[in-house]
Amino acid sequence: MSALVITDSFVSLAALLGLLILRGSLAREKSSLNRRFLFGIDVLSVMLVARILAWTTQIGFFDQLTVAAAGFVPLAALILTEGLLRRHAPVPLKWLTAVGSAIILLLAFVEPAWMDVGLIYLLLGLQLAVFIALGYLVVSRDRATLTASENLMVDRLALSLLLIVPFTLTDFRDAFFLTPVRLSGIAILFLCWLALSFSRINLTHWEIARSFMLVLAAGLAAGLVISFLATLDGTTTVQVIAVIISATLVAQIYNERRTLHRDEERDSILRSIAEAGDESPEDFLQTLQNHPMVSGALVLRDADLADFDDALMGAFDDAPIRRKAGIPGDDATPGTDANEQLHWFFEKYGATHAMLVSRQPRIIIALNMPTLTASPGAELELAAVQRFAALMFGSKKP
Repeated sequence: MSALVITDSFVSLAALLGLLILRGSLAREKSSLNRRFLFGIDVLSVMLVARILAWTTQIGFFDQLTVAAAGFVPLAALILTEGLLRRHAPVPLKWLTAVGSAIILLLAFVEPAWMDVGLIYLLLGLQLAVFIALGYLVVSRDRATLTASENLMVDRLALSLLLIVPFTLTDFRDAFFLTPVRLSGIAILFLCWLALSFSRINLTHWEIARSFMLVLAAGLAAGLVISFLATLDGTTTVQVIAVIISATLVAQIYNERRTLHRDEERDSILRSIAEAGDESPEDFLQTLQNHPMVSGALVLRDADLADFDDALMGAFDDAPIRRKAGIPGDDATPGTDANEQLHWFFEKYGATHAMLVSRQPRIIIALNMPTLTASPGAELELAAVQRFAALMFGSKKP
């Protein structure tokens, strides 16, 4: 297997992983816009899987499937753009996209001999024409018809087009010139990164672009150092840089997805307060116990706390939430009776945090959340939950 095939396959596989991470994120929420996104992701995924199999197996059917799937990319982009703009594209553009995709699908599997290179030019022309037209629709839109968050999504889609259009040209090396690596996979990874940042309205376009440029700069620097150490030629150096950038972007996308998931959990625990409504205090505690952020929380009542005397309540005089790392009894120096009781509480229930809900009757929630200490924002939200629960139970300091 040649270095060219290995590099192209790696970049495409990285793009496929990025798409699967994005798909897993979008599939959690059912909406019309997400269904449009998922259709586009599925089209790109089929194209990437087909091209990897075509390069590695040399089976002609996968080449045909690659071209057919690539013909549907403009259609998927059009459907997504219409959803983002909340308006229909001009009818001629719709006809061009639909008929062009159908023709390429047909020719991909019944390609006449004289259309060998012509089909590639036809596919390239369709993709460029549709992408440029969609770019015009995005730039010329009436911003007043969309919300601030919707305009943000559209702007970031336009930002991805700046990379997609030139990088797509490298996929057509047979029609133009031999490039060291196909770069459309990197453009797809950038699109995945941007799509995951749609909900981050506090980030500016420049901050996202700067992060992407830092990844490119790091990959370029690492590739040049490797090239110098291994005395690589220019072609191999470009391939090494593309591999490094692709791998780094996949890691960034994965980390972004994890961060978004944690943010969603934190948002939803506050949402449980806002949506408590007419819930009874007991129902609220049950809802809290089932929440992923505090998974495994133990709601301990008087009967469960029979082994502890009244000094335990004194440990919460300074703060209604106590954490194990902040207890003097953790070190060799003995603490007060209250701290010794709290230290025993943490040891008995394997907890990292203790949250007072009520003094009469005694209700304490034991939490095992080691990562909470490193997240001040999450601790603040947990304090809001504690305050709400205490108010529901009418807890007062005697």
